[in-house]
Amino acid sequence: MENYLQSFSWNKVKYRADKPIAELVDMLQKEASAVDNDVRAKFNQYNQVKTSLAQLQRSTTGNLSQKSLTAVVNPDTILKPEDSEYLQQHLVAVPNTLVKDFLKSYESISPMVVPRSAQILAKDDEFQLWAVTVFKKHSGEFVHKCREHRWTPRDLKFNEGGREAEETELRRLEKDERKVWGEALRLGRTGYSDAVMAWIHVLTLRVFVETVLRYGLPLDYVSGLVKVNLSIPTRLHLFFVKLTCYADRSQTQQKGQGCTRRPLLRTRRQRDESGQERESEKGRFDNAAGDGWRRR
Repeated sequence: MENYLQSFSWNKVKYRADKPIAELVDMLQKEASAVDNDVRAKFNQYNQVKTSLAQLQRSTTGNLSQKSLTAVVNPDTILKPEDSEYLQQHLVAVPNTLVKDFLKSYESISPMVVPRSAQILAKDDEFQLWAVTVFKKHSGEFVHKCREHRWTPRDLKFNEGGREAEETELRRLEKDERKVWGEALRLGRTGYSDAVMAWIHVLTLRVFVETVLRYGLPLDYVSGLVKVNLSIPTRLHLFFVKLTCYADRSQTQQKGQGCTRRPLLRTRRQRDESGQERESEKGRFDNAAGDGWRRR
């Protein structure tokens, strides 16, 4: 950006100088908005892919209350919803510390739980996975009571391919995440460059407009940039104060420090009004002096 500012020149091909200022500003605004929309859309796409990848990774690396059960449970060993008209088998992840309480109370937490139907399917360091058979009529109530007892109901989706399909999907998402990230990074860099160039052109237009409004025509001015050291902000501030304003000596002597600053750069209207005030003050002074001479 520093190199661009030092070598900046108006892009006459892209922003023709013979066009009205309003048209140029509208063109720059539309260009900046288009760049912003493109960059936001690409980064939103990347965030979606990243979220999907994180969910799939979490489902393959968590405990039995979180991870995918495709590689844990054999679908042939459990009752599928379409296998029975009245019965349904629920999978419940029970913390190891609550297994005894589960075995004592699971049959009575809701009506029509098949007695002694609980069978363990898997276990890890934190949870045990159990299958319980319930009448479909009371399946919703059973699931609700499980959550109240801090048991985690799990849904098993029967996907063709099983573990192999999940690994294929994981590799695909990892590839998409790297691809979209590269596209978002390149677009972000390009968009930043385009936005900075449009911003500098807008600032140039602003300097031009304010200069014409302040000094009028013909155009005879030089604009520049000052590169500052942020470690000395006080000295820089004093430098610009001396450059752009002056002190009222009488008030400085009375107060001992500080000054009343009046802007040196004033509009033509302000200068005319100031001149009229000085003429009126001079007339009042002459009248007062004449009255004093006559009294004398």
